[in-house]
Amino acid sequence: MNDPEPDELFRKRLLRVVSEKDRHAALVVVGAYLDALGRKYGRFRTGVALKGFGPRGS
Repeated sequence: MNDPEPDELFRKRLLRVVSEKDRHAALVVVGAYLDALGRKYGRFRTGVALKGFGPRGS
């Protein structure tokens, strides 16, 4: 597996889809918190959900 996508690149991709309500959080959170926010919107650093890391409720 390739190295994980850095926070900056993942954040840039995530900002295209987050709601206004979550926009501020997307701009300031890092690491696992950014991953959790991405999962809320079906976005993952690897491009697909890894086993056990799918969107909430699945």
